[in-house]
Amino acid sequence: MKKVTNVMIVLISVIATGCSNIDGEQQENNDLVIEQQAEKENQNTQSTDTVQESETPAVADSGGIETPSADTSSQEDDKIEISMEEVILIGKDEAAKYYENLQLTSVYSYDNDYDRSMMSGDDGKREWWYVNFANEKNNYVSIMIVDGEVGHVEHFDQNGNNKLIDMDDVNMTADEAVQKAKDYGLVGGDPDNESHWVSGYNFKMSYASLASSPNDYRIFLEVIGISPKGNFAHIYFDAATGELLLAEEEIAYSDGDVEWKSFL
Repeated sequence: MKKVTNVMIVLISVIATGCSNIDGEQQENNDLVIEQQAEKENQNTQSTDTVQESETPAVADSGGIETPSADTSSQEDDKIEISMEEVILIGKDEAAKYYENLQLTSVYSYDNDYDRSMMSGDDGKREWWYVNFANEKNNYVSIMIVDGEVGHVEHFDQNGNNKLIDMDDVNMTADEAVQKAKDYGLVGGDPDNESHWVSGYNFKMSYASLASSPNDYRIFLEVIGISPKGNFAHIYFDAATGELLLAEEEIAYSDGDVEWKSFL
């Protein structure tokens, strides 16, 4: 198992706490409807109030936890970045060990690379990912994948989820999304620039809806990066049609207020 030295820290901050620490930092965004408390990546701290996707509401009846071992020497290895689509396939095989009839409910990259680079995600691939599956019985499996390998699994007999995704409805890859995002001026975050929040591009896919049409749930494919003005930003596409849904940047004011505005 590669590069899981910090895995327990990651799991404490992302899975075990339900990301309450992230919610405390987020600013309200009026453009998207937030449905439930979701698993949220640290790099989305300022942006995912726009997409309040579900995943990890109150957890009950844990089916058990599988914990990886740390490998400090693996940090010296070259990192392996894989696509969102590869992550879903790897995760699906792993999730099938716990429950039947599982479908994807969300997948997102996690900005925790040991070797952080502005080019990470440039081709839709990242080193760290979380992928989550559920079924109609509310069985739920959350999987961390690092360097193309399963790093940690948690599974629950009863856990809410944010709608099940039929992969036949997904017609856009992360690579296609990031290339389109570049056309709109989104660039990868510079890890040497403290104001950028993220390194490279990050991704998330799950069901959500716009505030203007709260009952119109779509599969949102989010690309996270930096706007042409140098602000933390994200672009949302409809993963079924490729349609641009929203492109916003975070505007921080000297009095501490934060506002999200379109940058197109």
